Amino acid sequence: MPSAERKPKVLMLDDEKLLLDIYKQKFEKGGYEVSMFYTADDALNALRNGYEPDVILFDITIPNSRSGYDFLETLQKDKLSKHSLKVALSNEGQDGERARTAELGADAHLLKANFIPSELVTVVDEMLRKRKKSWWKKQR
Repeated sequence: MPSAERKPKVLMLDDEKLLLDIYKQKFEKGGYEVSMFYTADDALNALRNGYEPDVILFDITIPNSRSGYDFLETLQKDKLSKHSLKVALSNEGQDGERARTAELGADAHLLKANFIPSELVTVVDEMLRKRKKSWWKKQR
């Protein structure tokens, strides 16, 4: 569970509004502040305007928007959210897709079908915990 001092922020990018609403409820219940975006350009605009999430969850296939790959590539190219965990959350999980998201700088590539929303919150909690622990070790 995230610390009570400051709510961790999660940016969610997906075109599936109902799914995002469900994820939002679960993440908020888990102590997160959630921002939802339905297009990559809207998410990128928020990041360019100073929004700094702890975690970015993004889909790969987003109709009527640039793809999750393009989104991730732009994050790296424009040096946006350098300290955010970047997690592809997609129905696309072949080795090629996973390799591509890793090459573009994603910290993880998770299959939507493998997680119910509350489990996703637990997975993200653990990823943040590991990252924080790793950061503290580097400071010593």
